[in-house]
Amino acid sequence: MPTALICCDKFKGSASSREVSAALAKGLEFSGCRAVALPLADGGDGTLEVFDDLGYHRRTAMVRGVDGEWVSAEYSLEDAPVGPLTGGRRTAVIEIARACGLEMVSVDGEVPAPESARQAGSWGVGDLIIAALDEGVGRIILGLGGSATTDAGSGMAEALGVVFRDASGGMVTRVRDMASIAAVDLDRLDPRLAEVEVVIASDVRNPLCGPDGAAAVYGPQKGLAPEDIDEVDSAVQGFAAVVEDALGMSGTAELPGAGAAGGLGFMALGLLGAQMRSGVGLVLEETGLVGALGTADLVITGEGRLDAQTLSGKAPAGVAERARENDVPVVAVCGQNQIDADQASALFTAVYSLVDYEPDVEKCLRDPLPILERIGFEIGTGLNR
Repeated sequence: MPTALICCDKFKGSASSREVSAALAKGLEFSGCRAVALPLADGGDGTLEVFDDLGYHRRTAMVRGVDGEWVSAEYSLEDAPVGPLTGGRRTAVIEIARACGLEMVSVDGEVPAPESARQAGSWGVGDLIIAALDEGVGRIILGLGGSATTDAGSGMAEALGVVFRDASGGMVTRVRDMASIAAVDLDRLDPRLAEVEVVIASDVRNPLCGPDGAAAVYGPQKGLAPEDIDEVDSAVQGFAAVVEDALGMSGTAELPGAGAAGGLGFMALGLLGAQMRSGVGLVLEETGLVGALGTADLVITGEGRLDAQTLSGKAPAGVAERARENDVPVVAVCGQNQIDADQASALFTAVYSLVDYEPDVEKCLRDPLPILERIGFEIGTGLNR
């Protein structure tokens, strides 16, 4: 009986990674194939679900949301140090979007108002880190993706005990006043952070500032008005210089990934000494994909839409690369395919798109699972020939 390894990301807005995998598996098994599912994420939303399947359990903490109001947020905690990357230390996984995510301030998918974007803060991420420290963890994975903030991680730092002051020594606590920060007081920083390994899971490679920085590239989707972008970028640049001076380092703001999640990448790299990892690569290692490839006749990967971002190293591309390295053919399943045939063939032996089976896009978005079952059956039938 041939074996298909399913390693798909979520179909955003339609089905979770787990649901996509289950639907494909149902079709594959009906065709007479064995299906093995390893749900996938890239460090953004859906990452906690992946770690659920690895034996992690959810914890809930009260945190400050993007507007400073207290909300409930989940993170995941390893019950025992069994993960292949833990080195014997209990691990917590934090999806930063659960504490400062764009969906927390976006109504019906609309871009937030500029005023909301100017004052959105990342305090909740720091609150979740404190909750994890209270559980005695030795390692924290920060999944950076989907943030509503462009505060360079200042809110997270505040929650961890950092105090920002203006030129007269007064405390600065509002994100929109970032440009006035002249000094950083680290005396109250939680000392437990020195004993914890922090790993950033992100595939964003942008620096903190400039034309490719957090404000310029991602600010508009978070609600920053065009006239605000240069002002925010300048404030963030000045803030970063003050932080780097206080930490005794330089060049952190220019590092690839410093601009991830509105600059949370910068603060995690500088303040927490975090290690930057590809979100896809880290998740694939944790789920044991490479070992599973040894038993697979075919790998199925995919996400809601294949496009230029897929080619830039998103989850399906990462899976395809590792499958090719192990001489296992890989096919992609998606809602819509926006890459041309030559680009697709460089990664996948075939691409199955939901809209090729159901031309009504709204129906594909609303009810994708029956179509995915049909695709799974077709893939399995071909694998059995």
